[in-house]
Amino acid sequence: MVLPSLSEHLLDQEILTPGEMERVGEIASQTHMRLPWVLSQLGLVSDAQLLDAMIEVSDIDRASDEILTREPAEIDGINPFFLKKHKIFPVETDGRVTIITSDAEDALALEAMRFACNGEITLNLARIDEIDDRLGQYFGASETAGILEQTTSDLDEELERLHDGISEAPIIRLVHNILSGAIKAQASDVHIEPMARQLSVRYRIDGRLSEVERHPLNISEAVASRIKVMAGLDISESRLPQDGRIKLTVRGEDVDIRVSTSPIANGESIVMRLLGRSTLPLDLDKLGLPEPALQKMRRALDQPHGIILLTGPTGSGKTTTLYSAINALRRPEVKILTVEDPVEIMLDGVNQVQVHSEIGLDYASSLRAFLRQDPDILMIGEIRDSETAEIAHRAALTGHLVLSTLHTNSALGAYTRLDDIGVERFLVASTVIATIAQRLVRRLCQHCKSEQPITAHERALFENMGLTAPKKLFHAEGCTKCHDSGYAGRRPLIEIVEVDENLRAKIRTGDAESHQIPPSETLLGHGFQLASEGVTSIHEVERVAGFQ
Repeated sequence: MVLPSLSEHLLDQEILTPGEMERVGEIASQTHMRLPWVLSQLGLVSDAQLLDAMIEVSDIDRASDEILTREPAEIDGINPFFLKKHKIFPVETDGRVTIITSDAEDALALEAMRFACNGEITLNLARIDEIDDRLGQYFGASETAGILEQTTSDLDEELERLHDGISEAPIIRLVHNILSGAIKAQASDVHIEPMARQLSVRYRIDGRLSEVERHPLNISEAVASRIKVMAGLDISESRLPQDGRIKLTVRGEDVDIRVSTSPIANGESIVMRLLGRSTLPLDLDKLGLPEPALQKMRRALDQPHGIILLTGPTGSGKTTTLYSAINALRRPEVKILTVEDPVEIMLDGVNQVQVHSEIGLDYASSLRAFLRQDPDILMIGEIRDSETAEIAHRAALTGHLVLSTLHTNSALGAYTRLDDIGVERFLVASTVIATIAQRLVRRLCQHCKSEQPITAHERALFENMGLTAPKKLFHAEGCTKCHDSGYAGRRPLIEIVEVDENLRAKIRTGDAESHQIPPSETLLGHGFQLASEGVTSIHEVERVAGFQ
């Protein structure tokens, strides 16, 4: 079987149009540079896409991480200038030289390497940025700066001349591919950051950031401009932060994206939050709450008036739980008003307002206006100051059910926080009906988790909590399904404290944090329960909730 060339493959797979390929060929000819390097510089195809395509058309294996990290082989007659120009990194493997290249079609360069090694070479493929990094580590930038400056200058001239046909369309496609990749990977956020040498693209998946792509630094302004156009921002303003929103359809899904730009040393950092992309549904029964906690939650939501507070750090899943609670309360006969910064998920039948502090529409002023709108239920995105807190408590006293969030580390810590911002204790004791603390733990990957006998240390942890220790626990291993992390998806840990007469008395005296919660109903107790069920690992519970 005759394998197609790289250009044929890119056209057959509709990665490039014939018009784009023609212009790329023109640039490659005039700059005397190889096709993969030009494609990478123009941003038409990512380095990862190029690698996949090159493996497909050459039938050559990808270089393993172990081979990539080896020291370079010393080959007579071959200098760093040649290696950098042709994107080649030679290493010693099993007594022979392995040539790591990004371009299996660079016949002259590979023949030169084969001649220099007396015909004994093995070929492996890697991304252009991986090879550049390895060459930079060993040979530095000074030895190859001349060729880079010259080719970059030549390429810039061609880019300017062919701007209409080869600049805008690739950037549009690049941004689309970044967003499409984020949705496929179930990322919650996309970070696009111009670094000292490249434009870095990172996804936040299951709460952890990981770099997925690198692109030439010279396209960062074009990428920023494209995203600003999509978000309705001022493309001429790069000195001040801006916030916007994008609504589009990617992979057949309607996606709502919150965009934030901020000037940094090398350009503009862009963070895009894919709103509503949580893997958790907006259904209390499907959040994965333990039955006792779910019953407490429903009892609190059934109250005609009072305040329910969700606590936890940023990224702990409070918003998903809050929206799930609002979703459970939605009925035609109930009027629900929300004040948020920003509105993250649009809910039918709910009046949602986004605050705009710059025009005086803050939480406090919105709430005062809302109380004249005859609501039954109020949802406040966050209680940040004494004025907002006081209005929320007054609303609860006058017959409204109020839901909000507060940044504290525990459910009982909410009372100390309200005391700190100046809310009268008697007011808190009279209005708050429940406080909820939440965290998110990563779920063990179902494809690779391993079962191991419980250790003496782990058994002691369970016993110190007053819990029955299981005979075995599961641990994270790592596989291709979970990108070698050992985890896939997240699950909430929750702690719900209902206010009874005993706690109410302690709130009035400022001693709420001395209230005793059964160990099994704490964040840590829920975490241990999930670990014993094989949902997560003890290590992950310790990372998120901490062992006292």
